[in-house]
Amino acid sequence: MILYDADTVDACTWPDTAQARLARDYFVPVMKRGSTAFLSDRTTLRLVAMDDLRIPLAINEAEYDNSPLHSTWVRYIGLPVAAVTAETYGAARAVVMRGAMRTLGAMLKAARIDKCVYVDHWLVLRNLHVSLGEAQVERLTAFLVEHFPGHAIVFPTINPANASPLLNTLAARDYGFLYAAHTRMTLPTQDVSRQVRENRRRDGRLLEAAGYRIVDGREMPGCAPRLRELYRSLNADKYHSTLDFTEEFFAWTLREGIFQYWLAVKDGRVDGFYATHVSDDVVWSPLFGYDLSLPQELGLYRGLVHRLMQDALEVGLTIELGPGADPFKSLRGSQPVPRWSAFHVKHLSGFRQYAWRTLQRYVNGGVRPAANAMLKKIDGDAAVGFGPLALPFTPPTGQTPRESARALREQVDALEAALESAARLEGEARLRELSPLSQPLHNWPQPMPRVVALRERLTRLEQEARRKPAQAPAPASVTPADQARQLLQDATRWGDTALVAAHLGETPAPHLKALVEALRQAAGSVGVVLTATRGDKVVLVTAASEALRGQGVDAGQLMAQAAPCVEGKGGGSPEVAWGGGSRADGIDAALTATRRFVESRLAGPVPSGGVG
Repeated sequence: MILYDADTVDACTWPDTAQARLARDYFVPVMKRGSTAFLSDRTTLRLVAMDDLRIPLAINEAEYDNSPLHSTWVRYIGLPVAAVTAETYGAARAVVMRGAMRTLGAMLKAARIDKCVYVDHWLVLRNLHVSLGEAQVERLTAFLVEHFPGHAIVFPTINPANASPLLNTLAARDYGFLYAAHTRMTLPTQDVSRQVRENRRRDGRLLEAAGYRIVDGREMPGCAPRLRELYRSLNADKYHSTLDFTEEFFAWTLREGIFQYWLAVKDGRVDGFYATHVSDDVVWSPLFGYDLSLPQELGLYRGLVHRLMQDALEVGLTIELGPGADPFKSLRGSQPVPRWSAFHVKHLSGFRQYAWRTLQRYVNGGVRPAANAMLKKIDGDAAVGFGPLALPFTPPTGQTPRESARALREQVDALEAALESAARLEGEARLRELSPLSQPLHNWPQPMPRVVALRERLTRLEQEARRKPAQAPAPASVTPADQARQLLQDATRWGDTALVAAHLGETPAPHLKALVEALRQAAGSVGVVLTATRGDKVVLVTAASEALRGQGVDAGQLMAQAAPCVEGKGGGSPEVAWGGGSRADGIDAALTATRRFVESRLAGPVPSGGVG
């Protein structure tokens, strides 16, 4: 095991791993120049080589004016004291709270709480936790205690969603744990409500409607000063963060491709941006900013967050949005996740160990329950993992991001294989194979490009099957009631509402009438759009149950959507409407049009979320 500093790191060898390459290309240049060449926090950077791992260290002595990124005292005392105001808590209570926190803060300073070695600390990047076995943790801890005998050993802000094994390994080696903060994550396999989907759809239209283009930052050389200005506008002016980055940091990370920058550009001016970095199947934005002087009605923040989420979900990865603007992010399907810091202090004096235990009781017994209560009000049962510390750690998201990405790939692979199998069939046999694929593909919660391509292929295969010679009528042994049950089973659904939208081929008129009546009388909210052929003519029939009509959708409205697609017309009552047309090649479009119409009517106006 070797400890490198800025003068000796050139002698380091680099294993051919993503973790080592990132340490060499991102961490080492900052270590050589010193932290203040790139960011406002003062810290001493070192690198440990252990086995095939290259582990960054940030070493602090008493930098109580740093940001929470490099100061335990600021994280738990400095920022909370500033946040306790008379407006929020009442004058008398605020005085008592600030007094208690300042008393605790004085004791922590006396115990040199910020004399720490932060292990596996990647500055502004997240989700880069090393995988360590118990023997490696024991070796690394002993090595750091030997080289830094007066420092606490801290693994900061570990996310149990993707690093529960590391947390459990640290627990097995007698590390203590502090609740650090919360972040917010959305897994690609996560089910979302209709309201969340509608909120996302509205957000997705904002930037284009406001005249913005999303541009790769590499296409706008010289934008670093503007990016720094926008970052400071948001973080210094709005969130009062003490962390700042130099213009050189933006220029360097953009030029070297350390982060991927995306800019919101209008009339040649950059009004907002976000940077992304991908690790462990998680997309994280270390830098984000926008012009706060612009009207909120433009939806710049909402549009940028939507694009950031799309970057991850469209390729089947988890998106981490961090804390802040929790009500807004919750309404976009983002789940809160706790983070924990692990500390080892057994080599320190009794007084300093007592200070860490006191801080642990204060944070885990006071700060954590307050965070839990706040998030429960916003997220309800989705706020998981914020209860009292319990071992072993498990992912509060259910799946890890890596498991979620793998499950999604397997699901899409299975749909693709089913489409390939159906493509080898013809006519009704193909349509029967395709029928169960329609609902998952058309109702996919987050349409990925690959899913969109499969959906388009599904449509083409259905059209090819329906262009075959006239299909045989339903066998005499299949009654209208039996066929109605099958159609309802295969219907597209939105909650409790079902839409039967199907082409029946050559179907006798008595059978078709009886089938429509059976569907219309089905229990619940049911819409019906059926097409059939009589020679080269198209027969249309639509129906709406009483429950569906109560939601504002009737048979006449369905007919108005379907008939133009086959160059036809129709009419009837709100319960049942009949019509016809002359274009059989428009049948698929007619069924799609009615599906979209019903979905739009059922979605209705949804209140928008707040903007953080």
